Amino acid sequence: MQDALFLDRLQFAFTISYHYLFPQLTMGLGLIIVLLKGMAIWNNDDRANRAARFWGRIFAINFAVGVVTGIPMEFQFGTNWARFSKFAGGVIGQTLAMEGVFAFFLESTFLGLFLYGEKKLGRKGNFVAALLVFLGSWISGFFIVATDAWMQHPVAYSVTPEGLARLESLWDLLTNPWLGWQYAHTMAGAVVTGAFVVAATGAY
Repeated sequence: MQDALFLDRLQFAFTISYHYLFPQLTMGLGLIIVLLKGMAIWNNDDRANRAARFWGRIFAINFAVGVVTGIPMEFQFGTNWARFSKFAGGVIGQTLAMEGVFAFFLESTFLGLFLYGEKKLGRKGNFVAALLVFLGSWISGFFIVATDAWMQHPVAYSVTPEGLARLESLWDLLTNPWLGWQYAHTMAGAVVTGAFVVAATGAY
């Protein structure tokens, strides 16, 4: 049993560590692209606009790889941690579903408009699309961090007679005392990662 547990942990650690490289860069680049688009409009800076276009393509590739590497991780909730998923699914299922429905679709929809709609939308419309892509990526991060914050510091739930966790308050779940610090830490790390990648590529 201990061998199986160790192997499950090892597999999940590899999957989540590899996957996290991509959303971390995505969230960092989202902010940088918005800043570049803002510079392009307010300073009439064509170099900033070309840079935003370039990093938008990198963002799209990184986003796609993040989705592909995230799918096995979702499956591993059911395969490696089936008992935990059965127990806690009524709670963490809320935030994971909200991440997919609200944040992921917002990000992916406006990413297409940002990449291919600049001529139709105009410069300001393209800036709004970039802003919504950025918001989608950071809202997505919020719901994922909210899920992890609950696993570290469970709040707003009760255990049913069947032995399953039941959510008592969505508001309390989304205002978990651990969530603010974890989210600030995660987003700061994402911005630093994005800045290092942009600076390193520019230096190269």
